Amino acid sequence: MGRKRVAVSGSDRGSRIAWTLSRLLLKAAGVEPFFVSAEKMDERMMANMEGLLLLGGVDIDPSTYGGTPHEKIGKTEPARDRMEWRLLEAAKRRGLAVMGICRGMQMIDLFEGGTLHPHLHDLKLSAPHPHTPLPVRKIRIEPQTRLHRIVGTSTLKVNALHHQAVDRLGEGLRVAARDENGIVQAIESVEGPFTIGVQWHPEFMPYAWHSRKIFAAFAAAVKGS
Repeated sequence: MGRKRVAVSGSDRGSRIAWTLSRLLLKAAGVEPFFVSAEKMDERMMANMEGLLLLGGVDIDPSTYGGTPHEKIGKTEPARDRMEWRLLEAAKRRGLAVMGICRGMQMIDLFEGGTLHPHLHDLKLSAPHPHTPLPVRKIRIEPQTRLHRIVGTSTLKVNALHHQAVDRLGEGLRVAARDENGIVQAIESVEGPFTIGVQWHPEFMPYAWHSRKIFAAFAAAVKGS
């Protein structure tokens, strides 16, 4: 019997590094990833997926969720937004394990009816908000959450490459981690199939033990479904 197949969604241009590193981490965890994009996805790919990973990347277009345009929203790809919405619908319908990274976490929240902060620097932040692939952002993991069980610690140092974040939680989700400013850094499903989203980029830190544990936990959920 072959390995379970995980659809990894991203952009045709701009997701190469994230895809390459995520692919290595997923294969090391025992599942078989394949890349999907708005330009290259077909119904056969959707039918073949047995787990779903939404990568980070460009901002989510406000038209995707009925949001208000903001001058600080950067490049968007509405076609990718629509594709990932369809993938989330299929995953939910079939009870598949889902993981989201950065904008992927935000898509999960929006899909379940949540909202976003369009630009974090519009908020009153008590601590600096860095923009770096290096693990300099301290986050606190909420106790008695799936994420806490996965990493086995209450604090982590992670990277930060985002300027948007989850505001109101979607239905069936809970906060699993926050940073020093109280900004949501991880979400997860309260019950039902494995669903987890992280605001940082664990794939850019494959050397970190907690990155490997998060990918391994997602892969284990895929294999167990």
